[in-house]
Amino acid sequence: MPKITRLKFQKNQERVNLYLDGEFAFGVSSSSVLKKGLKVGQELSSEEAEALKETGDLQKDIDRVMRLVSARPRSEREVRNYLKRKKVPDQAISQVIEKLYALNLLNDLAFANWWVEQRTTFRPKGKRALRAELREKGIGEEIADKATSSLDEISLAKKVLDKKLRLYSVLPPLERRQKATSFLARKGFTWEVIKAVLEKEGEKE
Repeated sequence: MPKITRLKFQKNQERVNLYLDGEFAFGVSSSSVLKKGLKVGQELSSEEAEALKETGDLQKDIDRVMRLVSARPRSEREVRNYLKRKKVPDQAISQVIEKLYALNLLNDLAFANWWVEQRTTFRPKGKRALRAELREKGIGEEIADKATSSLDEISLAKKVLDKKLRLYSVLPPLERRQKATSFLARKGFTWEVIKAVLEKEGEKE
């Protein structure tokens, strides 16, 4: 049976390089080393070595994703796509996803709510545009509807348009209205919302 000949901490001290018979074999978490009581001179069966490698690989994938989700919330599709780009096997991806859900670090509704809040605060858009963005992130219609259901689109559209009206103020009324309509439509607002906002603006003139 192969024998552990060296255990060397990696730079982050959270993982350990394990050497068998003088050659690097694989990396494992430092917690696994302690839990399994691994030590130099210990012999491992091929089954034990393979199990340790799989555990080490899975923990490495989880650590990668932990860094990803700590930067900002992520949807399940974003996490899956990230792991696929890292060439992680499908079975391991499913295990990572399951672990993230168990730790409450993955929640598509929470992600959708966060996404809508960020957009309405920094880059306001209509429900139609927001739902399209959420679909691209792998969010289903039901969750997207919940996340956007409480939006006051008229207030949002007015907020977006106010910044443009100063530029449009020098234009003739008809052209100004056409410009405003096209602009709000590109921002994902429906005709009903656009009409309501433009009528309010018309009342001010």
